[in-house]
Amino acid sequence: MKSPAFSYYEAKDLADAINVKKTDDDAVILAGGQSLLPTLNMRLSNPSVLIDISEIKELREIKIEDGFLCIGAMSSHSKVMNNKDVNEVLPILCKILSQVAHPAIRNKGTHGGSVAYGDPAAELPAFAVLVDAQIVLSGFSGERIVSAKEFYKGLFETSINSDEILTSVKYPINQNNKQLFFDEITRRHGDYAMAGLVGSIVQKNKINEEINFVFFGTGDKPNEAPKTCEYLLNNEYNYTDIKDILKTDIEFASDISSSSDMKAHLSAILVGRMMKELN
Repeated sequence: MKSPAFSYYEAKDLADAINVKKTDDDAVILAGGQSLLPTLNMRLSNPSVLIDISEIKELREIKIEDGFLCIGAMSSHSKVMNNKDVNEVLPILCKILSQVAHPAIRNKGTHGGSVAYGDPAAELPAFAVLVDAQIVLSGFSGERIVSAKEFYKGLFETSINSDEILTSVKYPINQNNKQLFFDEITRRHGDYAMAGLVGSIVQKNKINEEINFVFFGTGDKPNEAPKTCEYLLNNEYNYTDIKDILKTDIEFASDISSSSDMKAHLSAILVGRMMKELN
């Protein structure tokens, strides 16, 4: 299929992009385009104009500031993976990005685009929720910061207002003794995960004091699992128990790759892998 007709506008700077977005509710931001272009071709999106923000230099910065790793929205996945600061202070992010599609996609796809798009099968939204990243949004009324835990509302639904643009994501880097985990199960490398897990454990004297899970590819947004985490603070891992408790934490949604019960099964397997690796 061919995309519907639309106009194209190359923004001169952030203020210019925001001004155009403010005056047209049907305008859509174009970053790397790796998710947007397929939806255009399938006519799942019908924008009046694409606002290209790729030439806005301030959106490409990666820096450490005030205890946060700050990644500009237009930083490509490949750029983030090859950044020295990222590899030093948050190496698990490089591991996560290595599983995102294929090199050609990672060279064009952007960090901010993935976080803003809110695909429930994507890795970055789940990781942002796990570490409670700060999502920086800029709009006509100025800049505001939204907690990643509050950012995702439902299927491809976020708290971005119609005039706002996601400009950067800020990850806390002072994790103390927190161990981070990432794994996913796919039919083949580069495919969306049938189920995936990012998690963290805080231990003291080899005793688990805090456990957090965020699953992706399992529901309509990144899924936390507080009951399962609470169970594991007081009990050894048991596949049957974990699978049953996960079903009370998450409303597993079937898709073309697997049934809801299969996703619950895979999620329980991922929990077992994490507990074995981090204990």
